[in-house]
Amino acid sequence: MIDSLLSYDFAWKAYATGQSLATDKTHIFRIDVNNHFQKIKKELADVLSEREQEKASRIFIPKDKERYAVSKFCLRTILGLCLNISPQEIDFIFHEHKKPTVIGIEFNISHTGDYVLIAISPKAVGIDVEYLNREFDFKSILDITFSKKEIDFIGDKDVDPTNFYVMWTRKEALLKASGEGVSDNLHLIECLDEHLEREKEVFKMRTFMIEDSYVASIATTLDQKELLFWNWE
Repeated sequence: MIDSLLSYDFAWKAYATGQSLATDKTHIFRIDVNNHFQKIKKELADVLSEREQEKASRIFIPKDKERYAVSKFCLRTILGLCLNISPQEIDFIFHEHKKPTVIGIEFNISHTGDYVLIAISPKAVGIDVEYLNREFDFKSILDITFSKKEIDFIGDKDVDPTNFYVMWTRKEALLKASGEGVSDNLHLIECLDEHLEREKEVFKMRTFMIEDSYVASIATTLDQKELLFWNWE
């Protein structure tokens, strides 16, 4: 089953700022934090909101601060391109479960390690990326997080932990797409199938690797058949 769940081998294309984006399709942007922070740090005060700048100032670990700043800067830039407004004009609305939205487009963001992933779509979308930590002892949380079938799929703690991150990112992406956010009953939300229903909407799940160290999953509505994958240049 692992082969089928990781069967999406996407071609990442270089995206150049100013390139038009079809707003009827789902776009996924991959951003390398290390390559972008030095380029944008002088512009942060002009693009990020006061609230975002204040939050960044409270992050004491430099790597975490850089990743947060890059994620907010690039999100505003990409949304601005889609909506034909300046990044500073993006007005986020916070709905139930504190999920941010903007009028006219759906988006979701996830970041860890060296990467930020941003998904933009005309319909509900959720994305999650996790660093593949091969030293993490995940056995202690299996029973409270996964169903019996999922635990069988993940296998023993001594095997390759990729299966664990496959299932974890699928749950996260699905719940972010449905707008539910964190759930106390993750073990009841089985994510082995390609099509999963939440909140009266059916989502298609896709799981893929980034290099050999990151596992990511994206949940989209069924009508989003063509996904475009971009390296943010």
